[in-house]
Amino acid sequence: MIAQARDFAKWAENINVKITIHGPMGELDNLEVVHLLEKADNIRVNVTAMMSAQQCFLAALAGASYVSLFGGRVNNMGYNACDEIRKLRKVLDDFGLKSRIIIGSTREILNVIEWLEAGAHIVTVVPNLLEGMIVHPYSKETVKMFLDDAMKTEGP
Repeated sequence: MIAQARDFAKWAENINVKITIHGPMGELDNLEVVHLLEKADNIRVNVTAMMSAQQCFLAALAGASYVSLFGGRVNNMGYNACDEIRKLRKVLDDFGLKSRIIIGSTREILNVIEWLEAGAHIVTVVPNLLEGMIVHPYSKETVKMFLDDAMKTEGP
């Protein structure tokens, strides 16, 4: 992971390397890798595949630039992602940690605003949800009214 991250970081100045919170069998070496890359190599790391504020907090303590909580999956497990985001934002602020909170696995249009309001810095959105955020039935109706009114005012 370290060698790959160093290679990826050479591609451009804005590269952020994604590293999972732990290995596929729960191996615990990844946070040490995060710390090394962030502190020794000055490589920005996005720690991903996290489902709790606790995991994100530990990644932030390791120095992660970004901590990615999978909000949709948290909700699917019967928990409220907003609660996790609020807890996480509070401890990051209380401890003066600079990690930015990314929330992914967005399932509903409502998630975007509620997660930002809860304290996320970034919410990832698939195109169909983004379109649903933009296009509103009443906005469509209003735009049509504007066009109809404009047609009525045009002279011969």
